[in-house]
Amino acid sequence: MLRPRIDVDALVAEYDAAVGMLSQQAHVVMFTAYDPGEAPVFAFLRGRFAIYNELVREVAERHGATLVDFWRLREYRDDQLWDTDRMHMSSIGHQRMAIAVLDALGVTHDLEPLPLVPPAPQTAAQRRAANVAWAREHAGPWVGRRLRGTSSGDALAPRYPTLTTPT
Repeated sequence: MLRPRIDVDALVAEYDAAVGMLSQQAHVVMFTAYDPGEAPVFAFLRGRFAIYNELVREVAERHGATLVDFWRLREYRDDQLWDTDRMHMSSIGHQRMAIAVLDALGVTHDLEPLPLVPPAPQTAAQRRAANVAWAREHAGPWVGRRLRGTSSGDALAPRYPTLTTPT
């Protein structure tokens, strides 16, 4: 979804086929994408994500899957729910998503969201410095990998190189 050119319809058609096969074997839990509208760097992708999400909702409905509608989880606008790379969830974000999944499945639980601590106020200069550090450490390398056609996982060996049975 973050690539410059993508055929959302073709992507979701493949997704639909995969979900169709999986749903014959197990109950499937699906997620919409996050709403990037508040993120200055990704806001221009909001329309693409909205179209994708509507198609994902159709796939979930067609196959009787449980849908966790990440797009509508507005609490994720809080920076504390995101890791330092601003693209992956923090531990608190993961815990809240686990609650959302259990709730969507109708599973009774006693989990309470981990508390959010109000962040220390930052000056404009501190915010700029944090944004520059993020661009240098995360955004720049990501763009470089896209331009080179590589992935951060290209040099990693598989954890399970052969098919294994869950224990």
